[in-house]
Amino acid sequence: MQLTPLRNHTIVALSILVSTTAVHAGQVRRQAAQPESVPVTVTLKVGDESYASTAPGSCTHAPKASIYNVLSENWMVMQEAGGRSVQLTLWRPADGTSEMVSLAVNGRKNLQVSTVRGGAVSGSGTVKLQPSGKGGTFTIDLKAKSGEAITGTIQCAAFTPSRAEAG
Repeated sequence: MQLTPLRNHTIVALSILVSTTAVHAGQVRRQAAQPESVPVTVTLKVGDESYASTAPGSCTHAPKASIYNVLSENWMVMQEAGGRSVQLTLWRPADGTSEMVSLAVNGRKNLQVSTVRGGAVSGSGTVKLQPSGKGGTFTIDLKAKSGEAITGTIQCAAFTPSRAEAG
Protein backbone atom coordinates (compact mmCIF):
# COMPACT_ATOMS: atom_id res chain seq x y z
CA MET A 1 0.00 0.00 0.00
CA GLN A 2 1.38 3.39 -1.02
CA LEU A 3 0.84 6.29 1.43
CA THR A 4 0.11 9.72 0.10
CA PRO A 5 2.31 12.61 1.35
CA LEU A 6 -0.61 14.02 3.37
CA ARG A 7 -1.23 10.70 5.06
CA ASN A 8 2.53 10.34 5.79
CA HIS A 9 2.58 13.75 7.52
CA THR A 10 -0.52 12.86 9.53
CA ILE A 11 1.06 9.62 10.76
CA VAL A 12 4.31 11.42 11.68
CA ALA A 13 2.41 14.17 13.50
CA LEU A 14 0.34 11.64 15.45
CA SER A 15 3.49 9.69 16.36
CA ILE A 16 5.16 12.84 17.68
CA LEU A 17 2.02 13.77 19.65
CA VAL A 18 1.79 10.31 21.25
CA SER A 19 5.55 10.28 22.03
CA THR A 20 5.44 13.78 23.54
CA THR A 21 2.39 12.91 25.64
CA ALA A 22 4.08 9.74 26.92
CA VAL A 23 7.25 11.67 27.86
CA HIS A 24 5.27 14.36 29.69
CA ALA A 25 3.14 11.76 31.49
CA GLY A 26 6.32 10.18 32.85
CA GLN A 27 7.53 13.55 34.11
CA VAL A 28 4.53 14.45 36.24
CA ARG A 29 5.68 15.58 39.66
CA ARG A 30 3.25 15.39 42.49
CA GLN A 31 3.53 17.83 45.36
CA ALA A 32 3.26 16.41 48.84
CA ALA A 33 -0.15 17.06 50.32
CA GLN A 34 -0.02 19.81 52.91
CA PRO A 35 -1.52 19.02 56.31
CA GLU A 36 -4.84 20.67 57.01
CA SER A 37 -4.62 24.05 58.76
CA VAL A 38 -6.25 24.23 62.21
CA PRO A 39 -6.30 26.74 65.07
CA VAL A 40 -3.14 26.40 67.20
CA THR A 41 -2.43 28.38 70.39
CA VAL A 42 1.18 28.49 71.60
CA THR A 43 2.06 29.89 75.02
CA LEU A 44 5.69 29.15 75.87
CA LYS A 45 8.47 30.50 78.03
CA VAL A 46 11.70 29.89 76.09
CA GLY A 47 14.61 30.61 78.40
CA ASP A 48 13.86 34.12 79.64
CA GLU A 49 11.69 35.02 76.59
CA SER A 50 7.96 34.62 76.04
CA TYR A 51 6.67 33.01 72.86
CA ALA A 52 2.96 33.38 72.20
CA SER A 53 1.05 32.84 68.97
CA THR A 54 -2.48 32.10 67.81
CA ALA A 55 -1.59 31.65 64.13
CA PRO A 56 -3.08 28.62 62.38
CA GLY A 57 -0.85 25.59 61.98
CA SER A 58 -1.04 21.85 61.45
CA CYS A 59 -1.70 19.21 64.07
CA THR A 60 -1.51 15.60 62.94
CA HIS A 61 -1.89 12.21 64.58
CA ALA A 62 -0.83 8.74 63.47
CA PRO A 63 -2.12 5.85 65.57
CA LYS A 64 0.64 3.64 64.11
CA ALA A 65 4.03 5.07 63.27
CA SER A 66 7.64 4.12 63.81
CA ILE A 67 10.90 5.83 64.65
CA TYR A 68 14.21 3.96 64.84
CA ASN A 69 12.22 0.71 64.57
CA VAL A 70 10.13 1.58 67.63
CA LEU A 71 6.42 1.13 66.87
CA SER A 72 4.69 4.21 68.31
CA GLU A 73 1.69 6.45 68.27
CA ASN A 74 2.68 9.88 66.95
CA TRP A 75 1.48 13.48 67.18
CA MET A 76 3.03 16.42 65.33
CA VAL A 77 2.40 20.17 65.55
CA MET A 78 3.82 22.78 63.18
CA GLN A 79 3.15 26.50 63.33
CA GLU A 80 4.93 29.33 61.54
CA ALA A 81 4.10 33.03 61.58
CA GLY A 82 5.93 36.35 61.58
CA GLY A 83 9.38 34.82 61.11
CA ARG A 84 8.93 32.52 64.12
CA SER A 85 8.13 28.83 64.23
CA VAL A 86 7.43 25.92 66.54
CA GLN A 87 7.60 22.24 65.66
CA LEU A 88 6.71 19.57 68.20
CA THR A 89 6.70 15.81 67.70
CA LEU A 90 5.57 13.39 70.40
CA TRP A 91 6.15 9.63 70.13
CA ARG A 92 4.33 7.22 72.47
CA PRO A 93 5.98 3.76 72.07
CA ALA A 94 3.60 0.81 71.86
CA ASP A 95 5.90 -1.22 74.14
CA GLY A 96 5.13 1.09 77.07
CA THR A 97 8.60 2.65 77.34
CA SER A 98 8.83 6.36 78.06
CA GLU A 99 7.54 8.87 75.53
CA MET A 100 9.99 10.61 73.23
CA VAL A 101 9.78 14.19 72.05
CA SER A 102 11.46 16.63 69.74
CA LEU A 103 10.81 20.36 69.91
CA ALA A 104 12.29 23.19 67.87
CA VAL A 105 11.43 26.79 68.73
CA ASN A 106 12.74 29.51 66.43
CA GLY A 107 12.13 33.13 67.31
CA ARG A 108 14.21 35.65 69.19
CA LYS A 109 15.74 32.54 70.79
CA ASN A 110 16.32 29.33 68.87
CA LEU A 111 16.24 26.23 71.05
CA GLN A 112 15.93 22.54 70.26
CA VAL A 113 15.32 19.49 72.40
CA SER A 114 15.24 15.84 71.37
CA THR A 115 14.73 12.89 73.68
CA VAL A 116 14.31 10.44 70.78
CA ARG A 117 16.22 7.26 71.60
CA GLY A 118 18.31 6.07 68.67
CA GLY A 119 18.91 9.64 67.49
CA ALA A 120 21.06 12.45 68.81
CA VAL A 121 19.60 13.11 72.27
CA SER A 122 19.84 16.78 73.16
CA GLY A 123 18.16 18.05 76.31
CA SER A 124 15.63 16.42 78.60
CA GLY A 125 12.15 16.66 80.03
CA THR A 126 8.59 15.68 79.28
CA VAL A 127 5.62 16.62 77.16
CA LYS A 128 2.18 15.44 78.24
CA LEU A 129 -0.88 15.38 75.99
CA GLN A 130 -4.35 16.04 77.39
CA PRO A 131 -6.90 15.13 74.67
CA SER A 132 -9.95 17.38 74.36
CA GLY A 133 -12.66 16.81 71.75
CA LYS A 134 -10.98 16.45 68.34
CA GLY A 135 -7.77 18.10 69.59
CA GLY A 136 -5.77 18.46 72.75
CA THR A 137 -3.24 20.40 74.78
CA PHE A 138 0.45 19.56 75.11
CA THR A 139 2.00 20.60 78.43
CA ILE A 140 5.72 21.16 77.91
CA ASP A 141 8.42 20.94 80.57
CA LEU A 142 11.77 20.64 78.76
CA LYS A 143 15.38 21.71 79.13
CA ALA A 144 17.63 22.39 76.17
CA LYS A 145 21.19 21.08 76.19
CA SER A 146 22.27 24.60 77.19
CA GLY A 147 20.20 24.26 80.37
CA GLU A 148 17.56 26.79 79.27
CA ALA A 149 14.02 25.78 80.15
CA ILE A 150 11.13 25.59 77.69
CA THR A 151 7.79 25.45 79.49
CA GLY A 152 4.17 26.12 78.63
CA THR A 153 1.45 24.75 76.39
CA ILE A 154 0.57 24.16 72.77
CA GLN A 155 -3.11 23.69 72.08
CA CYS A 156 -4.49 22.11 68.89
CA ALA A 157 -8.17 22.57 68.05
CA ALA A 158 -8.13 19.29 66.09
CA PHE A 159 -5.77 16.54 64.94
CA THR A 160 -5.91 15.47 61.31
CA PRO A 161 -4.61 12.10 60.11
CA SER A 162 -0.88 11.96 59.37
CA ARG A 163 0.14 11.13 55.84
CA ALA A 164 2.66 8.33 55.50
CA GLU A 165 6.13 9.36 54.37
CA ALA A 166 8.51 7.01 52.68
CA GLY A 167 12.20 7.35 53.07
